[in-house]
Amino acid sequence: MKPKATIRDYYKSDENVISDEDDEMSQNETTNQYIPLVQEKGRLRTKQYHTMDVQPLTPAAITAEAILKNLGSRLEQRKKLILRRRWLVDVEFVMAVIGILLMMIENELFYLDPREKMSTISLVLKTFTSITTGVLLIAICLYYQTGMEIRMLDGGVDDPFAVTPFWTYVAWIVEVLVCAVHPFPGNIEVVFVSPRGHSRVASIDGILSVLMMFRLYLVGKFIVVHSRLLTDPSTQSIGALSRIKINLFFVFKSAMSESPGILIVSVMLTMYTVSCWSMRTCEMYYTRTEESQGFSQSMWLSAITFLTVGYGDVTPQTHCGRYIAIMTGLCGLASTALLVAVIAKRLEQTRSERYVFNFLSRIHLENKHKNAAADVVKCSLRLWVMNKQGGKPTLTYTYFRWKLRNAVREMRSARATLAENEESTVGVIELSHMISRMTVSIEKSLVAQDRMSEQMTKIEKELQDMRSHLK
Repeated sequence: MKPKATIRDYYKSDENVISDEDDEMSQNETTNQYIPLVQEKGRLRTKQYHTMDVQPLTPAAITAEAILKNLGSRLEQRKKLILRRRWLVDVEFVMAVIGILLMMIENELFYLDPREKMSTISLVLKTFTSITTGVLLIAICLYYQTGMEIRMLDGGVDDPFAVTPFWTYVAWIVEVLVCAVHPFPGNIEVVFVSPRGHSRVASIDGILSVLMMFRLYLVGKFIVVHSRLLTDPSTQSIGALSRIKINLFFVFKSAMSESPGILIVSVMLTMYTVSCWSMRTCEMYYTRTEESQGFSQSMWLSAITFLTVGYGDVTPQTHCGRYIAIMTGLCGLASTALLVAVIAKRLEQTRSERYVFNFLSRIHLENKHKNAAADVVKCSLRLWVMNKQGGKPTLTYTYFRWKLRNAVREMRSARATLAENEESTVGVIELSHMISRMTVSIEKSLVAQDRMSEQMTKIEKELQDMRSHLK
């Protein structure tokens, strides 16, 4: 019994000997052939072969295989870039929160002891705040670089300027400038003038601390990248096909549709808390206000400004406080508008409630129309009898004429209202249901016609057979 020939024996035969030196020289000549049963990336490609012979690879197969490999590598690289961008957003969020917490601790120590600005604790806290700010700026730059790489990969180009719009660079610069603001190590003092004209030398850390709260926009970016609308691959595919950007506004609208009450309450509480803290920081830094009094006054002033009441009993004593009051009023107007929109949407009738209301209204209008028509008939008969009797018009005759006119007017009004009610009940959903029912009925009629035509064809064939037999 002969042993089975192996691939090694196949290459060692006299007719198919290829040396190692000739392999490199003949590589260009053998590119159109490949060896079967060779493992490639953990998979045995044996489904294409029926024999152990070397089979030529056609140019179409080479092109399709290359396209599939290129597409798979691009998708894998895009997934890695998206995961890296999400990780960078996490780093931005953590660094921003740590920097804000360190800044708030340093400010609270200053409220307890104004001489704390020159202490070692203040220097250490501000140094760590600067370090977190530097890491935050690096993460922001890497985030935009990753976005450019994703655009380059999607567009299939190597030039980042070809796929990156101008406003992306503007947003990059603005974001870097906003996040770079923080209290620097040391104590930088300048002269501040109050609205009443009093000048005073004070530290600029108060203004820098208030401006540092603009980093809270990173909370929205963090929520977006971790939202199920962005992490779900199907959502990304649908958004890419429909050319809809899954960004902060899209996630905000989706949250407003799902749970508007919780979202609006969270936004209002966040705005109010930031406003209270900012107002307290401005008033405590640049006025000689006690801590307890400054906290209570800041809460009261922020509340009446946020609710657009403005009693006028408490006013900001600094320019910084006035700017904070203006921003608080604008945020209050925006949140009030959102609240009114949500309440109005909640007060609307549902589809089933609207159907029940329209049905009851239609019944009421039909009864009203019938009663008015009956009154018209009764008054007409009474007036006809009185006209037959003759005589001068009396008060009864005038009363029935007045009642007849009112009945006719009421009948016409009920008829017009009933027509308007019927028109208002037909909406887009009802129209779509009507069209779908018509489509189904048309399809059924077409099927019935096809069956009838088949039956007629069979009858014609049978008649022809009968004629042929009779002949």
